[in-house]
Amino acid sequence: MLTTLQRAVQKGRLWSSLLPYLAPIAPARTSVWRPKLPIQLRQRAQGASGTSAGAAAAAAAARLHGATAHQAAAPPSDGPVVVVALGGNALLKRGEPLTMEVQQHNAKGAAAAIKQLVDAGFRVCVTHGNGPQVGMLALQDPQARLEVLDAETEGQLGYILELELNNALRGREVAALLTQVVVDPADPAFSSPTKQVGPHYSKEEAEAYAAEKGWAVAPDGDTFRRVVASPLPRDIVEARAVQVLLQAGILVVCCGGGGIPVAVDAASGERYGVEAVVDKDEASALLGCKLKADWLLLLTDAEAIYDPAGWPQERRPIASPVRCSELQGRSFASGSMAPKVAAACRFVTATGGKAAVGNMSDALAILQGRAGTTIVAG
Repeated sequence: MLTTLQRAVQKGRLWSSLLPYLAPIAPARTSVWRPKLPIQLRQRAQGASGTSAGAAAAAAAARLHGATAHQAAAPPSDGPVVVVALGGNALLKRGEPLTMEVQQHNAKGAAAAIKQLVDAGFRVCVTHGNGPQVGMLALQDPQARLEVLDAETEGQLGYILELELNNALRGREVAALLTQVVVDPADPAFSSPTKQVGPHYSKEEAEAYAAEKGWAVAPDGDTFRRVVASPLPRDIVEARAVQVLLQAGILVVCCGGGGIPVAVDAASGERYGVEAVVDKDEASALLGCKLKADWLLLLTDAEAIYDPAGWPQERRPIASPVRCSELQGRSFASGSMAPKVAAACRFVTATGGKAAVGNMSDALAILQGRAGTTIVAG
């Protein structure tokens, strides 16, 4: 086994992850066993002009490990944990075309906001919405199962976010993780779909799609969108893995689009996929509870939680901080702010932590109480 691993390392694979484990079990005939650099890096080091072979090899090894001159400092292992939930509109603003270039541009902005939190000492776990993306894929392939489309979009958006977070946080490790979320197949949400996905349509377009494809549609402001079942998340299969990564100082991207909905067979105990889209904010709140997070930060295109009494004609922010009891009975929009308020109250009631809602560009200011709306238990 050791010989196989040595060969893998010599070819440039598993360098940083295996070295701590291989060194203690090195062959007895070698006082200190050191994996060799890949041959391309050895040749480059030997041919470097004006640099000693040893220094060049060290520089090559640093490049192999991903070190840079501007490497970020490791986050404090006891820093406050914040689950940052990026809304679908944070990555794709209303009216923007669903292209890779647009989403990557918006992901750069998200990464810049998250960098502020990391620099301030927070340990960050990022979740994200997928409503526009999963709806578009379903439009392209109406026969595809929703949970498979959830997995596709979680991989796609996880890649975009991981890429831009790596670019913003030079030297900091980032991991995007496909996440399964357990739901109850008897959840009443399956008979009453409310989760909005896909593009915005006029009333005429929505009615035509409803008749042609059998979709359920509902108003979203002055437009219409497809709605699908959105059962409450009951458990997160990879929660322990996320916790381990955070404790190791790795920024985690997970629960994309609310995660991949699965159910558990009562007889066999086996998991199976379920056609639904779990609400990203509810999944984020459950993740926050599992991680014992200090904050649940729900970022969207709104500056704060607005008083629904005057919405949408008036944008009058609710006084902050606000207790959950003060939010009860208010008629927030079912497809946008209502699930955020419900998820935030669920989190703060279960953990005693704080939740907040606001604009992505104000991420750090929200946690400092200078922007957005903070929600507390009570």
